[in-house]
Amino acid sequence: MSFLLLGLVFCTTGASCTRTMRSPFAAWQPPAPQVLMTGSSLDQVITAVNANAARIQSIQTNNASITVPGMPGIPLLGGKIAAQRPGRFHLVAGTALTGDEVDMGSNDELFWFWVKRNEPPALFYARHNQFAGSAAQRLMPIEPQWLLDAIGFTEFRPGDVHTGPTALGSGKVEIQSVMQTRTGQLTKRTVVDATRAWVLEQHVYDAQGTLIASAVAKSHKFYQQANVSLPDDVEIRIPASELSLSIEMGTVEINTLGENPQLWAMPTKPGVPLTDLGASQANAATPRMGDQITDANWYGPGPAVGQVHPAGVPMSIPVAPATAGLATMAPPLATTQPTGPAPQFIHPSGVELPAASVAQQQSPYPTMQQLPAAGVAGSTTFTR
Repeated sequence: MSFLLLGLVFCTTGASCTRTMRSPFAAWQPPAPQVLMTGSSLDQVITAVNANAARIQSIQTNNASITVPGMPGIPLLGGKIAAQRPGRFHLVAGTALTGDEVDMGSNDELFWFWVKRNEPPALFYARHNQFAGSAAQRLMPIEPQWLLDAIGFTEFRPGDVHTGPTALGSGKVEIQSVMQTRTGQLTKRTVVDATRAWVLEQHVYDAQGTLIASAVAKSHKFYQQANVSLPDDVEIRIPASELSLSIEMGTVEINTLGENPQLWAMPTKPGVPLTDLGASQANAATPRMGDQITDANWYGPGPAVGQVHPAGVPMSIPVAPATAGLATMAPPLATTQPTGPAPQFIHPSGVELPAASVAQQQSPYPTMQQLPAAGVAGSTTFTR
């Protein structure tokens, strides 16, 4: 009890606390090593950052927590995230009550984005080689590879032009990079911890100087076994898409993903038509990613869709089996009954329900509150 009281005092005295207070009984984590000296040169900073990134081939978490800053009406989402070089990414987020709500990802051929509550229902996608100048840039104005950079894969690429480091104070330095991409010239400001080589901030601007993407790591975690530091709590902003996500990564596994094509396959959603943004012009009426999330009715049942797949689906698109989310990639939920004192359950109205009135099943989103059995079970975990 004294440890918990100490933690509360620590938070209320103005110290920095994350949204989920860490247990005082959690395993001790070694501090990250200091790999740079104050006043290090540009080459030394780049080498240190790239060395950390080179040790990361893949990451996976099944208990991330995702919120939308400034939108208290949107519930906390439990998330599953997988990422693998060179540019594979998959995020599924939802709640224990409603199942999967968001599915976005990228594989070697294309990327996709789906929000269950978007009206009218649609699963948007675009091939990477059709991204530049297409309607996909309105949905996602920066190429999906950047999502890997935001969660820890970032590095300084030799083909870009780098200048700095500029001292910012408080143990931080900034490096500016000019990058030539398929969408034109971009400028990136990268803020780095001057001794531990953590990438603290990334801000990307287009040729007109307009901010198109930001990632700010509020905290890092050092994984001693892999000798890797990764963001533990990161806020991602894509202003042109009106998208802002705050992600607590949860328990991360490093370099454990093998070859699993299904993990990176675009899902199918029964009754939800596919919309090819790569075949549309940039001025097409494409809903922005953020609008699909923030404009949705999060307290309704979600859009009703039929069970008929649209005709004319391009056959070259890699798709997973026709299921919601990634449920077929994981073992079935455990059927053993929980032990210990009967848990308490809270109805969304705030009325406490007796445990006997709620089906006791393992939640696919372990960080979420247990809710009434009327909900739809979400998908389970990514598998290797």
